[in-house]
Amino acid sequence: MQFKKASNDLDPLETASVAEKARLLAVETSISSQTPHISSSLSCIDILAVLMNPSRSNPENFFLSKGHAALALYSVLCAYGLITRNDLASYCQDGSIFEGHVNSSIPQVALSTGSLGHALPFALGRAMSSELMAKKDQFWVLLSDGELNEGSNWEALMIGGFRSSSNLNVIVDRNHIQSLASTEATSGLEPLADKFLAFGWNVIEAAGHNHDELVLATSQAESTDHPTVILAQTLKGFGVPEIEATPILYHYKPANESHLSELSARSFGA
Repeated sequence: MQFKKASNDLDPLETASVAEKARLLAVETSISSQTPHISSSLSCIDILAVLMNPSRSNPENFFLSKGHAALALYSVLCAYGLITRNDLASYCQDGSIFEGHVNSSIPQVALSTGSLGHALPFALGRAMSSELMAKKDQFWVLLSDGELNEGSNWEALMIGGFRSSSNLNVIVDRNHIQSLASTEATSGLEPLADKFLAFGWNVIEAAGHNHDELVLATSQAESTDHPTVILAQTLKGFGVPEIEATPILYHYKPANESHLSELSARSFGA
């Protein structure tokens, strides 16, 4: 594929540092709130640290389709200073807008999600509208890989490819695990890259916990003449060895105090 000049100028060391802070915040909050989905959240924190960087991101143009990873988004926002520690501490508490699935009452959340397969069609409509008005906005959707079982995503991918919607970008959190089993045991997705190519999309492969690769991939995606999908290879539960080893269990269980020690002992680079 042909790339134009890169459109963002992020520092991978900065985004990696933010992700490390956000991982600690997410685990601490899962413990204090006794809430699940910690493995799903740890899977995509590095991606969100790049996408939500205030120097490059317009929150109105970002959609977290895997809404059950709300804690990942809130932790990254807190690590960037965009919400307070008190906000994060209210996660899943009675009366809080910081709910277990993302809530558009929060200024940095453009669309409430939870039922899977909704955000990409919505983002496609926004991207098409922006093009009609000759705007230069770029739109981003973070999908889970298991969510690709939803037909609404493929309808949107077909239309986006047909219209060459160059302002529409997707990152797939490709951790190969969904609720109860692997994606391939549930409803095989591979060869996934070939499927996107057949729908008229550019495809970029990236290591989903490597900030050099993520920053480069997002820059390239925004510089093409066609819609682009980044297949970000990730590890569900990334950063905490016990959760990495039993990611399905911690889709449903909260983190515990031993996980903080495990996480603190790890060293993360860009």
